[in-house]
Amino acid sequence: MIELYRTAGSAAGEEIEEAIKDLVLAHRVFIVEPGQQPVSLPPGTSLPALKDEGEIITGAGALKAHLETLAKIAFEWRKYQSDSCYIHDDGGNC
Repeated sequence: MIELYRTAGSAAGEEIEEAIKDLVLAHRVFIVEPGQQPVSLPPGTSLPALKDEGEIITGAGALKAHLETLAKIAFEWRKYQSDSCYIHDDGGNC
C-alpha cells in the first residue's frame, strides 16, 4: 500500500494526495506535525514523501515521475481487468 507523509497545509502534499485519489489507488495519508520525523521514514527524509513497496520517494521531480509511473501501471492493470476483448497489434486473437 502506498503511504504519503505530508505536513498539514502543504500545497505539494495536497497535490500529491489528490493525484493518488484520482488514480483510485489504495493508500494511507499521514499528516506530520512540522518539525516531527515519522519513525517509519529514515531520519532527515524531506516531506512530502511517498513510501511505495519499501521505496521512499522525495523531491518534486521524483514524486512527479513516480506518480506518472503509477498512472501507467494502473491504466494497464485496469485495461485487462474487464470483460473486454483486445486484439493484439499483430492481428492475433485476444
